[in-house]
Amino acid sequence: MAVTSPGSALRQIFESAETSIVPFGSLPIHAQMAQHARFDAFQLSGGMSAWWQGVSDTGWLTLTEVVEHARRTARAVDIPIYCDADTGFGAPINVQRTVAEFIDAGVGGIHIEDQREPKKSGGVSGIELVSDAEAIGRLNSATDERDRRDEDFVIVARTDGYGAAGGGIDEAIRRGQLYKAETGADVIFYEGFHTWEQAELALKETPGPAYAIGVPMIGRKTVAEMTALGQAIMPAAFVLPGINEVWRLLMQVKESGEVTPVAEYIDRMNAEPDFPGWGARFGLPSTDSVREAEEQYLPASAQRDYLNNAHIGESYS
Repeated sequence: MAVTSPGSALRQIFESAETSIVPFGSLPIHAQMAQHARFDAFQLSGGMSAWWQGVSDTGWLTLTEVVEHARRTARAVDIPIYCDADTGFGAPINVQRTVAEFIDAGVGGIHIEDQREPKKSGGVSGIELVSDAEAIGRLNSATDERDRRDEDFVIVARTDGYGAAGGGIDEAIRRGQLYKAETGADVIFYEGFHTWEQAELALKETPGPAYAIGVPMIGRKTVAEMTALGQAIMPAAFVLPGINEVWRLLMQVKESGEVTPVAEYIDRMNAEPDFPGWGARFGLPSTDSVREAEEQYLPASAQRDYLNNAHIGESYS
């Protein structure tokens, strides 16, 4: 059976005739959930990854920090990982190192923004863009490094032309068309749109693969409808309850002055057969694989007793 590289697997998803839903999160366990649920790829969000580390999405994290997080995530699953690489972390030589580091980390592809540094989170005020020439140089330095190291690795050109100061739909489309014509980028990504009508116009005017996102658009079209518009992928931010519901439970504890809300939640959790419990079922290596390794490689006298104890049959899975 042929081994498919992460880049090749991700490239097939972007080039598919049908819009692919790609779970969008911030932790290795989120990627493991996506794989367990049989999705074909996982997107590691730059903003969410920063927020889950207690940092605003302002370009504060360094390349090495971001890549190491991506490496842990890629190592946790077999499906390809698509990552946010911000602005490429510097000048053309730095962008080339960025590409090399993500390839070495086992990632399938990255998107690179046309924002000036330090970047802003998509869809917020204060976004400014670099010049056309600088954006083109940034992307071409990335694609040249891709071609030297792994031609399957996917480079996505993201434009924030819609939400930037002085920007709009015309500027976004102009930038998308420019990057498609003047760089070796594989995919065009339009960030921060407000309506599907804007996305339809941009996708119609841009040679594919391409996709557009914006918070007001999420979940407002079916896969069939998005496919008809030419949308390559659609990220699904399924981890939002991991912020909002966790906060809600914490406030219930604070307001009650007791830990009772946690006990009540555990009771509900245990009553739902589809709940993953404490999350151990997603972890690698699994507890079962650890036990199997002990039985295979340790003498009987050194193996643990899994049967004669008070916790037989119990786990946090």
